[in-house]
Amino acid sequence: MKRPVFSLLISFVLLSTVNAQDELSTLEQTIKKGKSETITALIQIAGGHLVINGETTELAQVKLIYDKADWNPSIAFAEQEERGKLTITAQTEGEEKHIGDNNRCNINLNPSLNYSFGIVLGAGLADINLHDFSIHKAVFRLGVGSFNVNLSNTSIQLLKVEAGIGEATFDLSGAWKNNLSATINAGIGQMNLIVPADMGVRVVVKGFLGGVETPGYKKEGKEYSNALYGKTKYNLEILVNGAIGSVDVSEK
Repeated sequence: MKRPVFSLLISFVLLSTVNAQDELSTLEQTIKKGKSETITALIQIAGGHLVINGETTELAQVKLIYDKADWNPSIAFAEQEERGKLTITAQTEGEEKHIGDNNRCNINLNPSLNYSFGIVLGAGLADINLHDFSIHKAVFRLGVGSFNVNLSNTSIQLLKVEAGIGEATFDLSGAWKNNLSATINAGIGQMNLIVPADMGVRVVVKGFLGGVETPGYKKEGKEYSNALYGKTKYNLEILVNGAIGSVDVSEK
């Protein structure tokens, strides 16, 4: 797998502002599971390290460790009948700046609930593991950094990604109960897509300046499809718009 020179920029962004001498603060909250079975989760982090897992039986457990000069965080939850809205923000006051990865947001969610996600991350790192979650739709807006998102076994129906600068990996492998429509507005760097080996996949690339690597897919113009496309019950349709860098498609 090719590695672009943009990784040097990422390293500089992440390391240039880290000050180990700064005293860090902590904001921690547990949200009890109530009547809500459907959750809209809106997560907006100015920069730092975002970690999301599904390892709680409560609705959510959130812990933010941060430098007060970088973040002004808040956690809120509102519930109406069987629908809930979880909002987690860690924004910087004043003008935008790069924020070191000593600022960390750890979020544990209950994987037995139904979700829609809106996730925004500026400069930093993301390790997002939503394996086996039930997700209707998800929108990701990613800035500068390295982002790993596991959506395997989620049967997500609608996925939209706004990528910035760096490397992003989206794991879409596993069993599917529906078709997927995904739109990725790629930025500068590398986009890695992991797809199932046993179902139809088509990747369409538009306005792209760079290389596309696939596991032997049929190529027609800017369309890449595997031998199963159109033959399996469900198919993955992935549109990649304008980017400079590379797209790597692998099977699992």
